[in-house]
Amino acid sequence: MTDAMPLTRRLRRVAPLAAVLVLAAACGDDDNGTATPQTPPGPTTTSTATPGTTTKRTTTGGTVTPPVPTASPKASKKGTLVMGTRDLFPLLQTSIRRFAPTQVEGNSVKVVALAGPTSFWAGRNRKQRILVTMRLKGEDAPKTKIGQKVDFIGLLTSSAAGAGAVGVRNIVDRTLLEKQGAYVDASVADVKLH
Repeated sequence: MTDAMPLTRRLRRVAPLAAVLVLAAACGDDDNGTATPQTPPGPTTTSTATPGTTTKRTTTGGTVTPPVPTASPKASKKGTLVMGTRDLFPLLQTSIRRFAPTQVEGNSVKVVALAGPTSFWAGRNRKQRILVTMRLKGEDAPKTKIGQKVDFIGLLTSSAAGAGAVGVRNIVDRTLLEKQGAYVDASVADVKLH
């Protein structure tokens, strides 16, 4: 009788665990073992629109292609000047030296003024503009005209050496460059005039 007692105690401990296992097994298969395997969904495409851009995202078998921004006709008509995703136009009335070195991209921006054979001011008007200098790398400088549209990619560079170091002679232009404290340094290959 002394051997039966420990066995009874052991069964009392095991019984609740066995009941949980039986219950879990019964809940997991409610269609009597005839479950059909889950198949991954086929390719899907989702398009979303936000003011000024359209993004497209494609999902294929669990792989997500990042959204690709597409400029709207209105945005490209007006021109954009960005550092990453940040609009640079509102900052052009202040010092932008703190952002250097950062990649800057201009799309359909107007040539507002010429600063020299290898540099020009790009922007919306004489107040919202930035100096763009071109490294020629042995190529000829493009024929730039005021009012032309231009696309460019360059590096926002500190103008700590002064306006004269980048060839800016006009007093109004020198004052603006000194206030901004930076300009865009671009390879001539990354400057496209329309």
